[in-house]
Amino acid sequence: MRLAYIIALTACFIAAACINSTITDENYALTFDYLQKYGYLSKDVDAVSAQRRNDVFRKAFKDFQNYYDLPGDGTPNNETLQFMSKPRCGFRDILKHETKASLSKWPKTHLTWHFHLADETELNTARAAFDLWSQHSALTFERSETSNADIIISWRRLLHYNTNTKVNGAFCSDKFDGPGNVLAHASLPTDQAGFVSEVHVDGDEPWHIYVNKHPADKFSLHYTLTHEIGHSLGLVHNKRKTSVMFAIQPDQQYPVKLDQNDIADIQRLYGEKIQNDPPRRTPAPPPPSPDLCSLDRVNGILISENRR
Repeated sequence: MRLAYIIALTACFIAAACINSTITDENYALTFDYLQKYGYLSKDVDAVSAQRRNDVFRKAFKDFQNYYDLPGDGTPNNETLQFMSKPRCGFRDILKHETKASLSKWPKTHLTWHFHLADETELNTARAAFDLWSQHSALTFERSETSNADIIISWRRLLHYNTNTKVNGAFCSDKFDGPGNVLAHASLPTDQAGFVSEVHVDGDEPWHIYVNKHPADKFSLHYTLTHEIGHSLGLVHNKRKTSVMFAIQPDQQYPVKLDQNDIADIQRLYGEKIQNDPPRRTPAPPPPSPDLCSLDRVNGILISENRR
Protein backbone atom coordinates (compact mmCIF):
# COMPACT_ATOMS: atom_id res chain seq x y z
CA MET A 1 0.00 0.00 0.00
CA ARG A 2 2.82 2.38 0.83
CA LEU A 3 4.51 1.84 -2.57
CA ALA A 4 1.20 2.31 -4.38
CA TYR A 5 0.62 5.51 -2.44
CA ILE A 6 4.02 6.90 -3.51
CA ILE A 7 3.52 5.94 -7.17
CA ALA A 8 0.00 7.36 -7.32
CA LEU A 9 0.97 10.56 -5.57
CA THR A 10 4.00 11.11 -7.82
CA ALA A 11 2.03 10.31 -10.95
CA CYS A 12 -0.62 12.85 -10.02
CA PHE A 13 1.91 15.63 -9.72
CA ILE A 14 3.82 14.66 -12.86
CA ALA A 15 0.58 14.59 -14.84
CA ALA A 16 -0.48 17.95 -13.49
CA ALA A 17 2.90 19.51 -14.22
CA CYS A 18 2.87 18.23 -17.80
CA ILE A 19 -0.67 19.44 -18.57
CA ASN A 20 -0.71 22.82 -16.85
CA SER A 21 0.10 24.52 -13.59
CA THR A 22 -3.48 24.55 -12.33
CA ILE A 23 -4.13 22.46 -9.22
CA THR A 24 -7.26 20.34 -9.57
CA ASP A 25 -9.16 18.20 -7.11
CA GLU A 26 -8.74 15.13 -9.31
CA ASN A 27 -4.95 15.34 -9.60
CA TYR A 28 -4.25 16.54 -6.11
CA ALA A 29 -6.78 14.62 -4.04
CA LEU A 30 -4.23 12.53 -2.18
CA THR A 31 -2.10 15.52 -1.28
CA PHE A 32 -5.13 17.53 -0.25
CA ASP A 33 -6.05 14.73 2.14
CA TYR A 34 -2.52 14.62 3.54
CA LEU A 35 -2.31 18.38 4.11
CA GLN A 36 -5.78 18.45 5.66
CA LYS A 37 -5.03 15.51 7.95
CA TYR A 38 -1.95 17.16 9.41
CA GLY A 39 -3.39 20.66 9.80
CA TYR A 40 -1.97 22.57 6.83
CA LEU A 41 -5.35 22.85 5.08
CA SER A 42 -8.66 23.50 6.77
CA LYS A 43 -11.56 21.14 6.22
CA ASP A 44 -13.70 23.91 4.68
CA VAL A 45 -11.31 24.61 1.79
CA ASP A 46 -13.59 22.69 -0.59
CA ALA A 47 -16.21 25.42 -0.23
CA VAL A 48 -14.07 28.13 -1.89
CA SER A 49 -13.68 28.81 -5.60
CA ALA A 50 -11.34 26.74 -7.76
CA GLN A 51 -8.81 29.55 -8.16
CA ARG A 52 -8.89 30.36 -4.47
CA ARG A 53 -8.51 26.66 -3.68
CA ASN A 54 -5.40 26.51 -5.87
CA ASP A 55 -3.86 29.46 -4.05
CA VAL A 56 -4.71 27.98 -0.66
CA PHE A 57 -3.22 24.66 -1.69
CA ARG A 58 0.06 26.21 -2.82
CA LYS A 59 0.34 28.11 0.44
CA ALA A 60 -0.36 24.94 2.44
CA PHE A 61 2.20 23.02 0.39
CA LYS A 62 4.73 25.79 1.01
CA ASP A 63 3.92 25.76 4.74
CA PHE A 64 4.62 22.03 4.78
CA GLN A 65 7.96 22.59 3.04
CA ASN A 66 8.86 25.32 5.52
CA TYR A 67 7.83 23.22 8.52
CA TYR A 68 10.18 20.40 7.54
CA ASP A 69 12.87 22.68 6.08
CA LEU A 70 12.42 21.29 2.57
CA PRO A 71 13.39 23.23 -0.58
CA GLY A 72 10.52 24.61 -2.64
CA ASP A 73 8.17 27.50 -3.25
CA GLY A 74 4.86 25.69 -2.92
CA THR A 75 5.22 23.93 -6.25
CA PRO A 76 5.36 20.12 -6.02
CA ASN A 77 8.81 18.58 -6.33
CA ASN A 78 10.18 15.08 -5.93
CA GLU A 79 11.94 15.72 -2.63
CA THR A 80 8.76 16.95 -0.95
CA LEU A 81 6.68 14.12 -2.40
CA GLN A 82 9.13 11.49 -1.20
CA PHE A 83 9.19 13.10 2.22
CA MET A 84 5.39 12.99 2.42
CA SER A 85 5.50 9.23 1.86
CA LYS A 86 7.72 8.58 4.90
CA PRO A 87 6.33 6.64 7.89
CA ARG A 88 5.13 8.99 10.58
CA CYS A 89 2.92 9.66 13.57
CA GLY A 90 -0.75 10.29 12.79
CA PHE A 91 -0.97 13.30 15.13
CA ARG A 92 -1.37 16.72 13.49
CA ASP A 93 1.61 19.00 12.89
CA ILE A 94 -0.46 22.19 12.94
CA LEU A 95 -3.11 22.42 15.65
CA LYS A 96 -6.34 24.36 15.41
CA HIS A 97 -6.55 27.59 17.38
CA GLU A 98 -9.27 26.18 19.62
CA THR A 99 -7.15 23.10 20.26
CA LYS A 100 -4.16 25.25 21.24
CA ALA A 101 -6.32 27.25 23.64
CA SER A 102 -7.62 24.13 25.35
CA LEU A 103 -4.30 22.29 25.68
CA SER A 104 -3.60 21.17 29.20
CA LYS A 105 -1.35 18.88 31.10
CA TRP A 106 -2.29 16.22 33.60
CA PRO A 107 -3.23 17.75 36.97
CA LYS A 108 -1.00 15.22 38.72
CA THR A 109 2.51 13.85 38.34
CA HIS A 110 1.84 10.19 39.20
CA LEU A 111 0.15 8.44 36.29
CA THR A 112 -0.94 4.86 35.70
CA TRP A 113 -0.65 3.02 32.40
CA HIS A 114 -1.98 -0.17 30.87
CA PHE A 115 -0.87 -2.05 27.74
CA HIS A 116 -3.91 -3.98 26.54
CA LEU A 117 -3.19 -7.69 25.88
CA ALA A 118 0.57 -7.13 25.84
CA ASP A 119 3.08 -9.89 26.47
CA GLU A 120 6.02 -9.56 28.84
CA THR A 121 8.41 -8.29 26.16
CA GLU A 122 5.99 -5.58 25.07
CA LEU A 123 5.41 -4.59 28.69
CA ASN A 124 9.15 -4.23 29.25
CA THR A 125 9.47 -2.07 26.15
CA ALA A 126 6.59 0.15 27.27
CA ARG A 127 8.14 0.42 30.73
CA ALA A 128 11.42 1.55 29.17
CA ALA A 129 9.58 4.23 27.18
CA PHE A 130 7.86 5.61 30.28
CA ASP A 131 11.17 5.52 32.14
CA LEU A 132 12.72 7.92 29.62
CA TRP A 133 10.15 10.56 30.54
CA SER A 134 10.31 9.96 34.29
CA GLN A 135 14.11 10.15 34.30
CA HIS A 136 13.96 13.78 33.17
CA SER A 137 10.88 15.14 34.96
CA ALA A 138 8.86 15.02 38.15
CA LEU A 139 6.57 12.40 36.59
CA THR A 140 6.27 8.91 37.99
CA PHE A 141 4.48 6.01 36.34
CA GLU A 142 2.88 2.83 37.59
CA ARG A 143 1.61 -0.05 35.52
CA SER A 144 -2.02 -1.05 36.00
CA GLU A 145 -3.07 -4.62 35.26
CA THR A 146 -6.54 -3.41 34.28
CA SER A 147 -7.80 -0.80 31.81
CA ASN A 148 -8.62 1.50 34.71
CA ALA A 149 -5.58 3.64 33.94
CA ASP A 150 -4.67 7.17 32.85
CA ILE A 151 -2.88 6.04 29.68
CA ILE A 152 -3.91 2.95 27.71
CA ILE A 153 -1.77 1.45 24.94
CA SER A 154 -3.24 -1.01 22.46
CA TRP A 155 -2.62 -2.62 19.08
CA ARG A 156 -5.18 -1.55 16.48
CA ARG A 157 -5.83 -1.98 12.74
CA LEU A 158 -7.63 0.09 10.07
CA LEU A 159 -10.99 1.36 11.39
CA HIS A 160 -10.70 0.57 15.08
CA TYR A 161 -12.28 0.83 18.49
CA ASN A 162 -11.13 2.78 21.51
CA THR A 163 -10.33 0.73 24.58
CA ASN A 164 -12.12 3.09 26.95
CA THR A 165 -15.42 3.42 25.10
CA LYS A 166 -17.23 4.99 28.05
CA VAL A 167 -15.11 8.16 28.00
CA ASN A 168 -13.62 8.23 24.50
CA GLY A 169 -16.50 6.79 22.48
CA ALA A 170 -16.68 3.52 20.57
CA PHE A 171 -14.66 4.33 17.45
CA CYS A 172 -11.37 6.17 17.14
CA SER A 173 -11.73 9.20 14.87
CA ASP A 174 -8.49 8.40 12.99
CA LYS A 175 -8.39 5.07 11.21
CA PHE A 176 -5.12 3.40 10.24
CA ASP A 177 -4.12 2.87 6.61
CA GLY A 178 -2.48 -0.55 6.60
CA PRO A 179 1.28 -1.05 6.18
CA GLY A 180 3.27 2.16 5.75
CA ASN A 181 2.62 5.85 6.37
CA VAL A 182 0.84 6.20 9.76
CA LEU A 183 2.46 4.06 12.46
CA ALA A 184 0.62 5.18 15.61
CA HIS A 185 -1.31 8.03 17.19
CA ALA A 186 -2.26 9.29 20.63
CA SER A 187 -4.46 11.89 22.30
CA LEU A 188 -3.39 14.91 24.31
CA PRO A 189 -4.58 15.24 27.91
CA THR A 190 -7.69 17.34 28.50
CA ASP A 191 -9.56 18.66 31.50
CA GLN A 192 -12.48 16.30 30.83
CA ALA A 193 -13.54 14.39 33.91
CA GLY A 194 -12.36 10.80 33.80
CA PHE A 195 -10.25 11.45 30.70
CA VAL A 196 -8.12 8.57 29.43
CA SER A 197 -5.34 9.12 26.88
CA GLU A 198 -5.18 6.28 24.38
CA VAL A 199 -2.09 5.28 22.41
CA HIS A 200 -2.99 3.22 19.34
CA VAL A 201 -0.22 1.35 17.52
CA ASP A 202 -0.85 0.05 13.99
CA GLY A 203 -0.69 -3.72 14.18
CA ASP A 204 -0.22 -4.01 10.41
CA GLU A 205 3.32 -2.61 10.59
CA PRO A 206 6.48 -4.74 10.97
CA TRP A 207 7.52 -4.05 14.57
CA HIS A 208 10.70 -4.70 16.50
CA ILE A 209 9.26 -5.08 20.00
CA TYR A 210 12.55 -5.18 21.92
CA VAL A 211 14.54 -2.29 23.41
CA ASN A 212 17.74 -3.15 21.52
CA LYS A 213 18.69 -2.01 18.01
CA HIS A 214 16.03 -2.69 15.40
CA PRO A 215 16.70 -4.30 11.99
CA ALA A 216 16.39 -2.07 8.94
CA ASP A 217 13.11 -3.65 7.81
CA LYS A 218 11.27 -3.08 11.10
CA PHE A 219 10.13 -0.12 13.19
CA SER A 220 11.23 0.32 16.78
CA LEU A 221 8.31 -0.06 19.18
CA HIS A 222 10.46 1.50 21.89
CA TYR A 223 10.98 4.68 19.84
CA THR A 224 7.35 4.87 18.70
CA LEU A 225 5.94 4.42 22.21
CA THR A 226 8.31 7.06 23.59
CA HIS A 227 7.00 9.49 20.95
CA GLU A 228 3.32 8.67 21.48
CA ILE A 229 3.62 8.79 25.27
CA GLY A 230 4.98 12.30 24.77
CA HIS A 231 1.64 13.22 23.18
CA SER A 232 -0.24 11.55 26.04
CA LEU A 233 1.69 13.79 28.43
CA GLY A 234 0.83 16.98 26.53
CA LEU A 235 3.67 17.43 24.04
CA VAL A 236 3.06 18.26 20.37
CA HIS A 237 5.34 17.70 17.39
CA ASN A 238 8.78 19.29 17.35
CA LYS A 239 10.49 20.49 14.15
CA ARG A 240 13.94 19.43 15.31
CA LYS A 241 15.01 16.16 13.70
CA THR A 242 16.91 15.17 16.86
CA SER A 243 13.75 15.41 18.95
CA VAL A 244 11.89 12.24 19.82
CA MET A 245 8.76 14.33 19.12
CA PHE A 246 9.72 14.84 15.46
CA ALA A 247 6.72 13.53 13.50
CA ILE A 248 8.60 11.58 10.82
CA GLN A 249 10.04 8.24 11.87
CA PRO A 250 13.84 8.41 11.47
CA ASP A 251 15.65 5.64 9.63
CA GLN A 252 17.74 4.96 12.71
CA GLN A 253 15.70 4.81 15.91
CA TYR A 254 18.39 3.50 18.28
CA PRO A 255 19.40 4.39 20.90
CA VAL A 256 16.14 6.00 22.00
CA LYS A 257 16.74 9.18 23.98
CA LEU A 258 15.29 12.60 24.66
CA ASP A 259 17.13 15.62 23.32
CA GLN A 260 17.44 18.90 25.23
CA ASN A 261 14.25 20.28 23.67
CA ASP A 262 12.26 17.24 24.79
CA ILE A 263 13.65 17.54 28.31
CA ALA A 264 12.93 21.28 28.48
CA ASP A 265 9.38 20.77 27.18
CA ILE A 266 8.46 18.00 29.63
CA GLN A 267 9.99 19.92 32.54
CA ARG A 268 8.04 23.02 31.53
CA LEU A 269 4.84 21.01 32.01
CA TYR A 270 5.70 18.94 35.08
CA GLY A 271 8.89 20.29 36.61
CA GLU A 272 12.32 18.80 37.09
CA LYS A 273 12.92 15.40 38.57
CA ILE A 274 12.73 15.50 42.35
CA GLN A 275 16.04 14.35 43.78
CA ASN A 276 15.58 12.82 47.21
CA ASP A 277 18.55 13.47 49.50
CA PRO A 278 20.01 10.27 50.93
CA PRO A 279 19.17 9.83 54.63
CA ARG A 280 21.81 11.19 56.97
CA ARG A 281 23.34 8.68 59.32
CA THR A 282 23.54 9.70 62.97
CA PRO A 283 27.02 8.88 64.25
CA ALA A 284 27.04 6.13 66.84
CA PRO A 285 27.79 7.30 70.41
CA PRO A 286 31.23 6.41 71.77
CA PRO A 287 31.36 3.24 73.89
CA PRO A 288 31.01 3.88 77.66
CA SER A 289 34.11 3.87 79.86
CA PRO A 290 34.59 0.45 81.49
CA ASP A 291 33.89 -0.10 85.20
CA LEU A 292 37.28 -1.06 86.61
CA CYS A 293 35.68 -3.04 89.44
CA SER A 294 33.94 -5.31 86.95
CA LEU A 295 37.08 -6.24 85.04
CA ASP A 296 38.53 -9.72 85.59
CA ARG A 297 41.97 -8.67 84.57
CA VAL A 298 43.97 -5.41 84.37
CA ASN A 299 47.26 -5.29 82.49
CA GLY A 300 48.33 -1.88 83.76
CA ILE A 301 47.20 1.42 85.27
CA LEU A 302 48.47 4.88 84.35
CA ILE A 303 48.28 7.41 87.20
CA SER A 304 48.70 11.05 86.22
CA GLU A 305 48.95 13.41 89.15
CA ASN A 306 47.36 16.85 88.97
CA ARG A 307 46.10 16.22 85.40
CA ARG A 308 42.58 16.70 84.36
